Amino acid sequence: MSETVLRYIKMLEYLPRHPGGITVAALHARLSNDGFRIDRRSVERDLGHLSAQYPITSTGSRPSLWHWVRQAPHLSLPGLDPATALTHELVARYLTPILPRQLMAALEPQFIAARQVLGDLKASPMGRWPNRIAVVPHAQPLLSPAVAADVTDVVYESLLNNRRFEVSYRAAETERSKRYPLNPLGLVLYGNVLYLVGTARDYSNPCIYALHRMSRATGLDEPAIVPDGFDLNRYVQEERAFEQPGGGDLRLELRVGPWLARYLGERHLAADQTLSPIRGSDLMRLRATVADTAQLRWWLRSHGPAVEVLKPAKLRRELAAEFAELANTYRA
Repeated sequence: MSETVLRYIKMLEYLPRHPGGITVAALHARLSNDGFRIDRRSVERDLGHLSAQYPITSTGSRPSLWHWVRQAPHLSLPGLDPATALTHELVARYLTPILPRQLMAALEPQFIAARQVLGDLKASPMGRWPNRIAVVPHAQPLLSPAVAADVTDVVYESLLNNRRFEVSYRAAETERSKRYPLNPLGLVLYGNVLYLVGTARDYSNPCIYALHRMSRATGLDEPAIVPDGFDLNRYVQEERAFEQPGGGDLRLELRVGPWLARYLGERHLAADQTLSPIRGSDLMRLRATVADTAQLRWWLRSHGPAVEVLKPAKLRRELAAEFAELANTYRA
């Protein structure tokens, strides 16, 4: 297959379906990244040739955006083997919330082609796999909060290109929004809620912003300010940014019921967890060093009488007071 034919195939793959669009400059950059040596003028010429053979067109805007027309038939992508088709299907199914909408639109023809390939191979192991896996939420499922489409587009585009954007943001504890610029540093899907990790104005301290509390987002032609040494994975894991920390670690000692002991025998609370029988009962004593977080308290509350906090005494008193108040509520 000639390089020209390969380039044409790539160009057709990169064109999104209406109402999406891609500029000649962006298409040229993608082709250059793929190793094709071609100038922008040649890209424009190629698009003109392809538009005579395929249902692709451009807008009259400046810069012009090229795209497949809305009713264009989907192409079968050459070389789409079953493993690649399966990967595309899983991406479409599980990664949609954390991928830019423009990217998802550009990939839609590939997703459809992947489903066609898997449909033709439904009797094979690869074809059966999508129907043999599922993701089930561990906690009570909640509906995802609505996020404005324009907010999602601006946030993703700004994060992708390392640009600032301005937004009206309403903090959880307030009723009024405040407008200020944000420097996007990373996107985190926590449960089914999307959060932006970023800094406001020229501050260097990263904070967390829920996308569903944003409105009137506007991209800025300014580079984002990234704190020296910032690393998203370290921020999430080491600083426990999403765990609502209560302060350091604590040495936890619990009395747990039989079923919970079996469960924690398989899924430990911590690497140093120990379980030992309590003489004269079917209960077990658990010891572990854990982070002192709000999540820990939610977890302890969720198991009711199946777990009793023995130590630390401060945590035991805290939960005892909560449960006493809860008992009074249900006594009414």
